[in-house]
Amino acid sequence: MIIKSMSTLPGTLHSAHNGTWQVAEHGCQVLAWQADDKPVIWFDAEHADESEAVIRGGIPLCAPWFGHGPNNDQDPQHGLARRTDFEVTVADPFRVVGVAETASIGIRHEVVMTNTALEMTLTLTNHDQKPRVVEGMWHTYLRVADAAQARVRGVRGASWHNFATGDKGSFDANELAVAPDTDTVIQGVGPALALLDPAWGRQIHVETTGCPSAVVWNPRSSSTHADNPTAQAWRDFVCVETGACKDNAVIVAPHSDLTMSTRISVETL
Repeated sequence: MIIKSMSTLPGTLHSAHNGTWQVAEHGCQVLAWQADDKPVIWFDAEHADESEAVIRGGIPLCAPWFGHGPNNDQDPQHGLARRTDFEVTVADPFRVVGVAETASIGIRHEVVMTNTALEMTLTLTNHDQKPRVVEGMWHTYLRVADAAQARVRGVRGASWHNFATGDKGSFDANELAVAPDTDTVIQGVGPALALLDPAWGRQIHVETTGCPSAVVWNPRSSSTHADNPTAQAWRDFVCVETGACKDNAVIVAPHSDLTMSTRISVETL
């Protein structure tokens, strides 16, 4: 296990498996994990600072709100967790637990990496004296060989709203193609999604507990030119975000918890 300070990242980086497993203390943010010779998480090490106190790529934690909150009235975008330095403990084989407090919401993020899976558990605790509306999402950047060929499987029956186009509806088919202008919030999604990555001959499984919401996002646009490193790298990743947001935001009573989990693994197509 290696612990070192990274000049291009806020805070300290914990790594294992020759750097192929990485978690930053800032945001308790996963930056890398892989089960074989191909990365599963997209992280732009050359342009690590997306904006002030925000790491580009990896798996940012969006909490205690997602976007600008369920009523679109909260700043900064995607909450405070990803901008916060966590108190982190690390144990073998590679288990990272980070805790932080933001806006009277306690955040505990547990990350466990093995040769077969990346498992994350997020617990949000209301330390306020009144009920709080809380959202929590993993904004997971999944690495693919070619996003233009990628598809997300496991969406049949769920409702969807594409915020890039304004279109909405419900899924009759079980797959969503990652086309230009994909910024699709999915509600009522099941506990088993898969990102099909045919160019690398694999599928990335995303299995969840307590996560009724998902977002599928890719910055490829049909109308605008890529003007930042994330948009320019659109072919290399698809975000499959999981948790509870927007219509599935949760009212958490004082001194009560909201807990959710996500498990990521890889299988050959």
